[in-house]
Amino acid sequence: MEMEPFVFEHMGFLVGTRARDAEDDVVEEVNRFALRPLAEPEFAVFTLDLCHNQVDRHFSRFPDEELAKIDEMVPGRPLMERHDLRGSLPRGTFFRSRLHRADDRVSVRPDVYVLRTRENEDFIVNIEGGVYRETSIGFSFRTPECSVCKRDLRTCDHIPGRSYGDETCHFVMRDVLEVIEGSVVPSGSQGTGFVAQERTLPLGRALENARRSHHRPIELRPRIVLSDE
Repeated sequence: MEMEPFVFEHMGFLVGTRARDAEDDVVEEVNRFALRPLAEPEFAVFTLDLCHNQVDRHFSRFPDEELAKIDEMVPGRPLMERHDLRGSLPRGTFFRSRLHRADDRVSVRPDVYVLRTRENEDFIVNIEGGVYRETSIGFSFRTPECSVCKRDLRTCDHIPGRSYGDETCHFVMRDVLEVIEGSVVPSGSQGTGFVAQERTLPLGRALENARRSHHRPIELRPRIVLSDE
C-alpha cells in the first residue's frame, strides 16, 4: 500500500543581509523573477539558513543528497510569515540558493528579495533589527526512515527521541517531493514556530496520523451473486 507523503516543517535561522562584492549580479538574478526590471534600491536581500543535515529538535535529519535537491527546488518559492498560505500573500521570493558547509554541518542557504513597499516596511525593519530571526521551511517528502531499524517510521514501533541501547532514535527524511515555501517565524530564542496551515503538522501529530492511516483495517464486503434461478 502506497502511503501519503509527509508534509512537514523544519526550523532554521536568518543569517542576515547578504554581503555583496563589486561583481555580484544580484540585480540580474532578482530580475529573472520580476515582471519589470527592478533597481537595487527597490528591494532588500536576506540570506536564510533554511535547513541542514543535523538531527533537529523534531529528531529528524536530512541526508546530504536531499539537501542538494532542496537547494535546486528553493529558487522561485515564496517567503511567507508563519507558514500562513491561506490568510496572506508572500513577503518575498527566493531567487538563488547555495549549499553551505562548515565541518560536518551542511545547510541550504538561499537568498530572498523583499520589495521595499509600504506594506513591507515593518517586516524589513524587524528582520534588520534582529527581532525576526527564526526561519522554517514547509515541504513534503516520501519516506521517514527510522535510524534504528532503517524501515519506514510509520511501519515500525520506534519513537523518535527515545533511546534504544546506545542510540537515540531519529528519522531520516528521504525523497523530498516539493518545497512549498520558506517562512520567517517570530519565535524567539527557543526556536519554536507557529504553524497556521492545516497541512503542516508537528511531528507527534503527523506520525500519529500516518500510523493510524497505515494500520487502518481493510474493510471486506461480502460479494453478492444474483441468480435468475
